[in-house]
Amino acid sequence: MQLFKRIGVFLKGTRLDRAVLGFASHISRSGDHELVFAHVTNPNDPGSGPEPSAAEFDQQVREQLPDNPAAKIETRVLTGDQTDNILRCSRDEDLDLAILGRKLPSSQLGLGAKISRIVRKVPCSVLVVPELCEPHFDRIMVAIDCSDHSRLAMETALEIANACESKPQVVAVTVRSVGRGHDVAGFTFQEAADYQINYGQKQLTDFLARIPTGGIDIDKMVLISESPALAVTHAAMARKMDIVIVGSRGASSTAAALLGSNSERLLATCALPTLVVKEKGETLNLLEAIFSMD
Repeated sequence: MQLFKRIGVFLKGTRLDRAVLGFASHISRSGDHELVFAHVTNPNDPGSGPEPSAAEFDQQVREQLPDNPAAKIETRVLTGDQTDNILRCSRDEDLDLAILGRKLPSSQLGLGAKISRIVRKVPCSVLVVPELCEPHFDRIMVAIDCSDHSRLAMETALEIANACESKPQVVAVTVRSVGRGHDVAGFTFQEAADYQINYGQKQLTDFLARIPTGGIDIDKMVLISESPALAVTHAAMARKMDIVIVGSRGASSTAAALLGSNSERLLATCALPTLVVKEKGETLNLLEAIFSMD
C-alpha cells in the first residue's frame, strides 16, 4: 500500500500487540514502507504492560514480527498519557497511517471511547485492529455515502486490492432509509423501500463509474436501515469480510475532527478490522490547538 508510506504501529505490551504486529507485517510486505513502532504505556493504567527500555523494545519488535518486512524500522518508547502520545507521535512523525489494537466491542475490558477519541483527532488514516483478528485482505467492504471522503476510501480499497497477489473481493455498500410519511404520499412501505433501493443502486453506479478500478470488479450492495453503522456491521459479518473501510466525514476541519457519527458508530459496533481513511493533516489545526502549539 504505497498510499501509506510511513506507518505508525502503536503497542502496549499486551496480548493485543499480536494482532497489531500481524497487520503491520502484512501491510509492509509490498512497497517501500517506513515503520515506526511506538510502545505507549501509562504507569497509572492497569491495562498497560510494563515499560521496556528502548533497547529491549527494539529487540522485542524485531523478534515478534511474524515476517521480516522489507521496510525501514524505527522504534520509540513513549511514557505518559497514551492518547496524547499517539496523537503527538502521529503528528511529529508525519505518519500516513496509524495502526491501533482494541478489545472486541462486546468485551467488558474494552475502551471504545478512547479509540474513538484517538481516531477522531489523529491527523492521518487509522487502522483499528480488534484482538483475535488475522491479517487478510481477501474480502474488502467499503462503506459508501458518495462523498469525497468515500471516494478516498474506495481508492484506498482498490489500491489494497491491486497490491494483493490474488484478486480480492471488493464490496461497495451504501445504506438508505425509508422516511416517515410514505403512506401519506400513497406508497406502501415496500414500494418506498424499492424506490430507495433503486435510487441507491443508481447513485452507487454513477459514483463508482468515476473511479478507475484497475481491473478490480466491485460488487454493489444497497441496504435499507435506520442504523447505517449497524447495517454495515451486519453485512460485513454475513459476507465474512476481512476488513471494512470507511472515509471520515467533513468538508471543514471542524467536521472532519468530529469524524462523522456513522463512522464513529461503526468503530463502536464492528468486530472486524476497520480502516478509517482521512485526508492527511485535516485535523492538524485541531491538534495544534489541543497541544497549544504556535
